[in-house]
Amino acid sequence: MAKDVDLFARAMADVKPLKGRRRGPKPAPPVIPRAKTEGPVGPKERPLAALGRTPKPRRKPPEPVLEADPKTFDRVVDRALSRGKLDPEARLDLHGMTLAMAERAVARFLEQAVAQDVRVALIITGKGYRREDGRVVEGRIRGEFMGWLNRADNRSRVRAVRAAHPRHGGTGAFYVLLRRRSAASKRSLR
Repeated sequence: MAKDVDLFARAMADVKPLKGRRRGPKPAPPVIPRAKTEGPVGPKERPLAALGRTPKPRRKPPEPVLEADPKTFDRVVDRALSRGKLDPEARLDLHGMTLAMAERAVARFLEQAVAQDVRVALIITGKGYRREDGRVVEGRIRGEFMGWLNRADNRSRVRAVRAAHPRHGGTGAFYVLLRRRSAASKRSLR
């Protein structure tokens, strides 16, 4: 690439512009008529397709990924849970389930909890630590749990997640702060 640039620079070193020719303003873009009843399309009104470009699709900003982070959890609810003044309103224990069963159970549980207007739920995944080839490995349900919560249908129901207090299962369980239904949807159910 550097050779090409040097070669081009040497070739153009003695080139001079033609006499009497100045660079003028850029030629006006061609006018593209819309229809017989309408006037010509100005340069700012021309569709991108007429210019040989395709419009870029607008992207929604990605939703933040849920993480078991106490900083994103509601401070008032977190404080009440840690002091024992608030207990989770709903509870799901995933012990003894296969991955597929646990995933379906989490989705159903979240759907029902939101329908019942539950604010804080406790989901017990278990620590699931076991030894494999001399290493300690985390349980598969616990490892997949955050991925399940980040799926689109579940993500729309969950506001925040954090590890549970030791009296509710510690690192083998999670508090899930659920989104409230809107006042309009509550009225429509009555």
